[in-house]
Amino acid sequence: MHALKWILGLVLIFVAMALFFTLRTPTHLYAISGKFTDCPARPSCVSSIATDEPHAIAPLRVAGDPDTALTLLAQHVSGLPGARIEHIKPGYVHAVFVSPTMRFHDDLELLAGDDPVIHVRSISRFGYRDFGVNRDRVEALRAWLEAEQNRPTADPPEG
Repeated sequence: MHALKWILGLVLIFVAMALFFTLRTPTHLYAISGKFTDCPARPSCVSSIATDEPHAIAPLRVAGDPDTALTLLAQHVSGLPGARIEHIKPGYVHAVFVSPTMRFHDDLELLAGDDPVIHVRSISRFGYRDFGVNRDRVEALRAWLEAEQNRPTADPPEG
């Protein structure tokens, strides 16, 4: 019986920590710190400014104005399952994704660069591994943006 109390106590501590780290807004976000940061050592993050293999991912290439592309991306992200936009500033979008089962929170940051790119960072708030969820999310956004930018526009009627 004594061992069961210890196990229950440890489970409660784990759940409390998970809730704390998942529900609080991280202070390392660009919206709060003003710095677009790299990834921590754990593999549950990807960033276009990271240089190490598990974290590095290419920025989103933009055809035209990055701010226009960022607006399109924000509209698209806001319609994705489990996503909500938390911060929008000129040249910056922060969205939170909530997993359907465990209700874990991931942060997605998009920052318009000087070149025709949008820098990206996607990070899980809790846990060591993300099983590729953050990388897959960024690659899905990349594919959507490329398809959107390559979509033919309607020709005006000839008159």
